[in-house]
Amino acid sequence: MVPVLTYGILGPLIVRRGETDIPVAGVRDRTVLARLLLSLGEAVSKDQLIDALYGDSPRKTASTQIHGAIKRLRFLMGATSIETNAGGYVLVAPPEALDAYIFERLVILARTALRAGRTGDAARDLNRALELWRGPALTGFDGEIFATEARRWEELRLAAVEERVEVQLELGRYTEMIPELHRLTAIHPMRERFAGQLMLALYRSQRTTEALRTYSDLRNRLVDELGVDPSPDLQHLYEQILQQDSALHQSPEPAFTPQQLPAGLPTMIGRDGELKQAMMALTPAQRRHLPVVVILGNGGVGKTTLALEVAHLLTDNYPDGQLFANLGGASPRPAKPHDVLGRFLRSLGVSGPAIPADPEERSELFRSLSARKRLLLVLDDAADAQQIAPLLPGSAGCAVIVTSRGDAPQFHGVTLIALQPFDGDDARALLAQSAGTERMAAEPEAVEQVIERCLGLPLALAIVGSRLAARPTWQISKVAARLTGRRRILSELREVEPVLEWAYGMLDEENRSLLRRLGLLGQRGVSVWMAAALADISLPAAEERLDQLGEAGFLSPTGVRGYEGMTYTCHDLVLAVAHDRAMKEDSPQERSAALERSFGALLSMSDAAYVAVRGGHWGIVRGSARRWHPPDPWLERLPSGWAPAWLESQPARISAATQQAAELGETEYCWELALALFPLLESGGHFEVWRSITDSALAAARGEGDVRGEAAMLYSQGHRATIRHDMGEARHLLERSAELFRRLGDAGGEGLALSDLAAISRTGGDLHAAEKTYARAATLLAEAGDRAGEAGAVHGIAKIYLDRHADGTARIYLGKARLLVHEAGNLGLEAQILHSMAVLDAHAGHLDTAERGFQHALRLIRSLDHHVGTAFILIDLGTLQLGRGERHAGFLNLLEGCELAQIAGDRRTEAKARYALASEYVNCGEMTLAAAEYAMAGELYRALGDEAGAARVQEGSAKLARAVP
Repeated sequence: MVPVLTYGILGPLIVRRGETDIPVAGVRDRTVLARLLLSLGEAVSKDQLIDALYGDSPRKTASTQIHGAIKRLRFLMGATSIETNAGGYVLVAPPEALDAYIFERLVILARTALRAGRTGDAARDLNRALELWRGPALTGFDGEIFATEARRWEELRLAAVEERVEVQLELGRYTEMIPELHRLTAIHPMRERFAGQLMLALYRSQRTTEALRTYSDLRNRLVDELGVDPSPDLQHLYEQILQQDSALHQSPEPAFTPQQLPAGLPTMIGRDGELKQAMMALTPAQRRHLPVVVILGNGGVGKTTLALEVAHLLTDNYPDGQLFANLGGASPRPAKPHDVLGRFLRSLGVSGPAIPADPEERSELFRSLSARKRLLLVLDDAADAQQIAPLLPGSAGCAVIVTSRGDAPQFHGVTLIALQPFDGDDARALLAQSAGTERMAAEPEAVEQVIERCLGLPLALAIVGSRLAARPTWQISKVAARLTGRRRILSELREVEPVLEWAYGMLDEENRSLLRRLGLLGQRGVSVWMAAALADISLPAAEERLDQLGEAGFLSPTGVRGYEGMTYTCHDLVLAVAHDRAMKEDSPQERSAALERSFGALLSMSDAAYVAVRGGHWGIVRGSARRWHPPDPWLERLPSGWAPAWLESQPARISAATQQAAELGETEYCWELALALFPLLESGGHFEVWRSITDSALAAARGEGDVRGEAAMLYSQGHRATIRHDMGEARHLLERSAELFRRLGDAGGEGLALSDLAAISRTGGDLHAAEKTYARAATLLAEAGDRAGEAGAVHGIAKIYLDRHADGTARIYLGKARLLVHEAGNLGLEAQILHSMAVLDAHAGHLDTAERGFQHALRLIRSLDHHVGTAFILIDLGTLQLGRGERHAGFLNLLEGCELAQIAGDRRTEAKARYALASEYVNCGEMTLAAAEYAMAGELYRALGDEAGAARVQEGSAKLARAVP
């Protein structure tokens, strides 16, 4: 069994395989690994890695440096240790592989043991947690994110040290702790809790004079250096020691202790991080101001559950009582502070006649009564900060927990905890409480459907769980099926609907109108750009309305400002209610106009993205569907390099819009939307989306008799089949497309289809037919003014002469193609042409020139995130480097090329990479690995129907078999 990798950041960075240290050399590699460890198991984008490595001054080669670091780390730790997905790079390891995770879990275990009265277990777990530290966290790393994380971990360490000392004092080990507390107060001379613990240990060890001197020394330091006195808590301890107060040995029972907390859940699921944050903010420590925690979130997200869990865990810290009030902030008539104060005062023993009538006097009396008490207040469902202000005690010895749907900016000087819906693990655990683990394990797909349709909202999941518990014979898939469709989801989760209907009625008409249009669109992700189109307003006005909907709890801002402005998330239930209101309140004409503007907004963005990637509207068929543009020149202000990232985020959205346009009978919108993602789809990795959107658009075009739309979709599907190397299907589709374009007199469309048909002929070995077809395509595309399309056809002719080994003629055509593509500004096609030139130089034996050409082509294609093109160039570059003896660089390039081809679904390129890898493994003597690569390459070639490729692999496998006894 291969030992697992473990990692350490509580000190200098370490990586171990079993008991053996793995040295990670180089600042770049260590920095990239450390940043991945800070988000263990989560995707870290390339931009985040660049920021960690270079901060505000990234180098031009930053992206390449990141790629190189990832390659080296994979080589060092294993090819599967770091995965690549749409969000970036993921370090694959269980949480317990990181020392920081183990530290946190041990601290939580210790606190749990302490609450259960198992003080000895708490002491053991805290000792084990602190033994994991080998020095300051993240030693040796610069940069803001590492500094911030290091400060956070140091604060967590000190909190754990304080708790360990507290536990030792509870165990009566006063004398033993005095030396350590002297050391801690010397290292942290301003940390009052250590000073207070030392004072108590000294006092209980019969060393009263030293305890008083400790307070005096601290007070002098605070006054001299900060100009402040010690906290009220420490002053009170000093007075108690001075008076030899018996309370230091046994706390007296209060005469009357209100205990108003409602029951919490037997076991709360999830929220470990938020629970820890609230506990740290509210646990009595060195503080001079009233601690207030405000838990924010939409309805049903679990704010009250968390607040009560925290409150119940803290009851021992607030012995003078716990007060609770539901402020009704989400109701039509929120509670008045005047009335709530009256209840609080009566709970604290004030008789009715003694309670003042004046609101300010009530607040003053409450502050006076709570001034010398340790009270915990839970104020549930606050409308805003103004509602809770009169209810706050004046003493730092008290604490307050608030829940609210309000917006964060209004709550100043408090600890804010924003709750989001549950992630997969916590959502599954919540369902399992009611449904049982056996039912969950029997239908994992149905469980995921339920979670997805409840969008992880704890309230919705609890409703579903209660239904499953009440019906033990029901399958989870039955419940999942009942959560489909707008009407059914509202019916199943009807307990949530009244809250949303009431909140909808509280909006002004402008915001109600926008919310209805968002419901029509039916997409969870909402951008300022799309909202502006739906409402036909400016982007600033749209952002203001979205902010207001967020404040009202209908949307959640993601905190991400993308290329379409700030983005928000809208829950399915909200969308269902909004759609319901749109169908009742808006006319059919208003609904159609809003959706058409949304289609036009997508097309205007995709037009701009296409031009940014391709340099112009080259190589594509365009229609006349109406575009939507805002009053302000938004598109002109987009930064360079925006287009690939925007396109990568659009497949699901464009797919949904295409389907909507088809359902509305908007055929031209439908097929133009289906072409909107063309640069992304062509780069590979989205073949299923490509098929589904073109199928919908093709059916719509045929249904409405739109011949040009039909021809465009046939071309798109044929191009897809060509990239997938399904040559029979590709030829059939492209021939039909060319025929329809020819009938319409569309030279550009016919030229594009013919260019792909010529590529098919070349792949099949019919070079004469290929050259003839390419020449015809070039003529048609020149006639249509499509410079990039013409360049592609001329490049195709050049490759035919490369196949014939007529290098001189090939070079002439490549030169012409490069001039055309330079005029068009199409970087992707320019990279292909540079690649072909490098191949030509390699044939001629100019290996240095060839390698420079491959590297130049690679830089261009990487800038477009074109997986297929990148993989193709990497494989040829890697093969060249291996032939030149550059073993390490060549092997890593082959490995990355193979991975990218696999991600993109390009089977032919993957097969080529695996064949080259097998040959390299043979050269290295790794015969088992070579056999595995040959087997996979052969399987791919056979699936493609490539007999020549399969024969090459068979020959290599046979040689390998003869070489291995």
